[in-house]
Amino acid sequence: MNCETGTMTEDVRDVVVELNGLSRTVPQIRGMFCDTCEEIEFSDKDSAARYAEAMDALVAERKAAIGREVKSLRKKLKLTQRQASRIFGGGINAFSRYERGVVEPPRAVLTLLHVMERHPEVRDEICREQGLYG
Repeated sequence: MNCETGTMTEDVRDVVVELNGLSRTVPQIRGMFCDTCEEIEFSDKDSAARYAEAMDALVAERKAAIGREVKSLRKKLKLTQRQASRIFGGGINAFSRYERGVVEPPRAVLTLLHVMERHPEVRDEICREQGLYG
């Protein structure tokens, strides 16, 4: 066990998996459960697979939510995907992949999109520097 202080107990439990404020309950997980650090040692492949599937679903849900946020911000800033890719780099298809939830954008991209939204003068300066308008 990771904590090296708890006691592992064999049990079957409903387990809540969480990721960045999102959560799902995975029913009937068989395993050894630490009473201190919440570590789980799965007793069977089915439990491990269902747990992994729930985590994968949360990752996909998070990417989709971030994708919607990126698209909304880009549109508010009146930028095409091509213009946004020119500003942020990552290639011509980068924003398409971000907006479809295929790839999670770097944190800096989201941060700058939010700054540009709150401060239109920053957006204008960046666009001028990139030759997107005069």
